[in-house]
Amino acid sequence: MGDRRGGVCRHPRTPQDPEDAREPWWTETVQLLRQDAAFRHFVLARGLLLVSALAPPFLVSLAVGAGGAGLLSGLGSFVIAQGVASVVGGRVFGGLADRSSRLVMVVGALVASVVVLLAVAAVLALPPGSAALLASLVAAYLLLSLVHVGVRVARKTYVVDVAEGDRRTRYVAVSNTAMGVILLVTGAISAGLATLGTVPALVFLAVLGLLGAVVSWRLPEVSRR
Repeated sequence: MGDRRGGVCRHPRTPQDPEDAREPWWTETVQLLRQDAAFRHFVLARGLLLVSALAPPFLVSLAVGAGGAGLLSGLGSFVIAQGVASVVGGRVFGGLADRSSRLVMVVGALVASVVVLLAVAAVLALPPGSAALLASLVAAYLLLSLVHVGVRVARKTYVVDVAEGDRRTRYVAVSNTAMGVILLVTGAISAGLATLGTVPALVFLAVLGLLGAVVSWRLPEVSRR
């Protein structure tokens, strides 16, 4: 019998109550990452693929810094490039990810890293404020935006294929939580390097992308052909 006070029956909470038995979200996150090696491998790969997400703003910064006010009129090209990538990317990479989401992540990381390094080379080689420099940076931005769409589609497809039911839900929730922490750390490091110049930050992100390609290559193939 519960404890009646003021006509209201209050049942004492037992250890079996779901609210008591449920673990804090951070405990569940740490336990899943510690116990599931395959999932931990995927989260690491996903974290290293941030090059395509973090590098584009630095390219815009390079465009402004290299050309000053003269290049500001060309910044609309970056907006157009972003729109084109969003429209085209989903259709192109959806089918490829269904065939092998792992390979899409590998190729995406490699392409993103190479594009970033080529953009850095263009900034160092081409005259500041030149049309060729702006065109190179816009092209790099477009390619990175396309790659980012592909990486996003591939990692989502990989989670869908690697697990089912409640396990898939846990994978998505825990990986998103872990990525929040990784994004903060990676963003802080790249921002710190940016105080030395945009080029060091981009080189750092390119190195992360190359590592991401290696780690993604070692993921098990889970696509359902």
